[in-house]
Amino acid sequence: MSLLEEFLRLEPRDVPLGGPRGMTVRRALPARQTSLIGAWCFVDHFGPDDVTAGGGMRVARHPRTGLATVSWLFEGAITHRDSIGSHTLVRPGDVDLMVAGSGITHSEFSTLDTTVLHGVQLWYALPDRTRFRAQEFTVHTPSTQTTDLAQARVGLGSLHATDSRGTVLTDQSPVQTDTDLLMAQLDLTAGATLHLDLNPGFEHGILVDRGTAHLRTGEQQITAQRSEIIVLPDGTRTLDVTAEGAEPLRVMLLGGEPLGEEIIMWWNFIGRTHEEIEQFRARYQAEIGAEGTLADAPIAAIVRERGHLATGNEQFGPFAAHTPAALPAPALPNGRLRSRGRRGMRR
Repeated sequence: MSLLEEFLRLEPRDVPLGGPRGMTVRRALPARQTSLIGAWCFVDHFGPDDVTAGGGMRVARHPRTGLATVSWLFEGAITHRDSIGSHTLVRPGDVDLMVAGSGITHSEFSTLDTTVLHGVQLWYALPDRTRFRAQEFTVHTPSTQTTDLAQARVGLGSLHATDSRGTVLTDQSPVQTDTDLLMAQLDLTAGATLHLDLNPGFEHGILVDRGTAHLRTGEQQITAQRSEIIVLPDGTRTLDVTAEGAEPLRVMLLGGEPLGEEIIMWWNFIGRTHEEIEQFRARYQAEIGAEGTLADAPIAAIVRERGHLATGNEQFGPFAAHTPAALPAPALPNGRLRSRGRRGMRR
């Protein structure tokens, strides 16, 4: 029996990014019902927001472990800087992939000339076999596939779709990921329908950016609104996406092979045990000078062994001088952190 036999709606919650005065994002994943769509474990949807008054996205240096981030913008621009020396502009039309591996730090600031910021940031969990791999930052500009009724841009994986006039949209991204993934932006004119051929071995979800989406597979159908994620039934082979009403539709199609693992996700760290998260936090705090000493917070043995780090190395890397102070990690909760997976958070 399939784990998910029907559509599952994930409703977003508002989260202030970078503190109470930061810009607000809408987060639908992770959710109580499920924490994974393939290896996708986190989806933030933001904008379109006028950022001229509030300052936009201003997130100083902060850590990541055990995951990769994917940035995808519709409007605006963000300056990305990280501890492996990357310093680049995240722009509409590009997919920006940062693999944290055993540990990385980065900062994100919307550019001074950005007046409207609009996009998504996603994480995928690295499988256990590669979660301590070397860090990496990749930028790719996918081509736009267009018909009279729809267009598609494939950031990760491959897509095969047909519009209601029989015109085919197909493309494959050259970007390599640690587990098979799919991410594509689909835009439909009002009233148009796009027929998607899907890999039945993948788990899939649809995030609505604008408009109203009507989704149908077999006898099942559902309607979704802005910022909602609809998780598709397991084993789905085809999906019809229709732009319902008078507005055009934009959605992000997400998918991937099942991760098949439980993860522990807290703040910006992904591990497999509560103790790993404790060690990641302590080491990061010591490296940025916020709490404790390097001697009292050594790099965890599993990170040294599998990430090939020496005792004296920095797990989260050096950072450019004359940049805003790093964000300290919040305090851990009193209880033990719980694992989560395709079935959501364990009780």
